[in-house]
Amino acid sequence: MSNHAKGFVYEDSTFTLMSRFEVLGVKGVQADCSSITIKVWDASDFTTTVLSASLVVANVVYDTLQTVMWEEDATGYNFRYDVADNICVTPGAEYLFEVRITTTGGKLPAIKWGPLPCRETRSS
Repeated sequence: MSNHAKGFVYEDSTFTLMSRFEVLGVKGVQADCSSITIKVWDASDFTTTVLSASLVVANVVYDTLQTVMWEEDATGYNFRYDVADNICVTPGAEYLFEVRITTTGGKLPAIKWGPLPCRETRSS
């Protein structure tokens, strides 16, 4: 799979993780997926788990490639997860995100983002 490591996140803010995955050489669709999990770690030690959850396939996998907010290429993404504002809460910390998709034919390599640094939200 791919490792997406662009940018940073602001403390106590929502943001979106996106990726494109394939199953046997073709774009993955909902019917290919039997389960999806996400784990988020504090990257300072990789042992502190911030989040460990199962995701609902229909909520995060698209059967047609999407291009809204996608800047990687003109093809698009088929996986999207909106991270809640209570995940990255410590300015100065870095977070590693990992999604594992189990297909009807087995597990795919993990999709990873980060480590992504968390910046302080400045108030006016």
